[in-house]
Amino acid sequence: MNIFMAAVYSNGYKPGQNRFVKLNDREKDAIVNIPHILESWHYVGKQKFVDEMRADGAKIFLDSGAFSAWTLGVQLSITEYCDYIKRNIDILRIEDNAIMASVLDGIGDPLQTYRNQLEMEQLGAKPLPCFHFGEDERYLEYYIKNYSYITIGGMVGKTTQQLVTWLDRIWNKYLVNGSGNAKIKVHAFGVTSISLMERYPWYSCDSSSWIQSAAFGNIITPNYTKSTLAFPISVSEKSPSRHEAGQHVSTLTQVEQDYIFQCLERDGFTYERLSTVYESRAAYNIWAFGVINTLINAAHSEKFKATVQELF
Repeated sequence: MNIFMAAVYSNGYKPGQNRFVKLNDREKDAIVNIPHILESWHYVGKQKFVDEMRADGAKIFLDSGAFSAWTLGVQLSITEYCDYIKRNIDILRIEDNAIMASVLDGIGDPLQTYRNQLEMEQLGAKPLPCFHFGEDERYLEYYIKNYSYITIGGMVGKTTQQLVTWLDRIWNKYLVNGSGNAKIKVHAFGVTSISLMERYPWYSCDSSSWIQSAAFGNIITPNYTKSTLAFPISVSEKSPSRHEAGQHVSTLTQVEQDYIFQCLERDGFTYERLSTVYESRAAYNIWAFGVINTLINAAHSEKFKATVQELF
């Protein structure tokens, strides 16, 4: 599985952009070496971003950004989106002849998403189809039958338990064969829970947790504890959790603090910068997700064991 970091260019973290210059050498190294990046057309549609990505030799997974546009009341043009894909094919990731650009979603309307899929194909864009949480499963059956790589969306805002219940069902019923192996490649949009990344045989997923955690004053610590793969911990000197025992690095026991400081030093980061520099936390979290990705792949069986018994 590949974890794509969402919105790296659109947040200004790559070389030549405004946040990159605020990083030290170790942090820059983490940013420069991100292997998988996803961007939304809604945000990187401007030529400025295209030029920056092209100059950087980028190969990105492109999301339409339809959900973000919908929340802002912005109407996206399917013709303009297709034109963008065709004009900028050199900066898009392509695997096994599949262009990693998603369909323009019809938010809350699976029929419109399906129609958009067909229209984009007629316009020569050939996007990856998208099936959303709670939609009529006949659409999923169609996509599985006709495509080798699909995406799953509509999961943002749902609880982990809601998603486990739903995902267990569709993986068990539609997406794996009798041996538990995925029938096709499946991408998960907007997954923030590492447990969900581990639970299913995704081919790829994307997450913006790296920047969301940084904004809340947290870093995502990979493998710093034996009880879980990774966990967020508050480090910002401005965090209100500084006044709560066990909720901030400064309020942990001395033994726990020493261990975390040793890990940070070992990995080339400093607590002083992480506690005071927002961009430093973001760079650290990107590095951490690379470690998490490696750990998941090392432990993952690439199978999903059926846990749902259908009545009919």
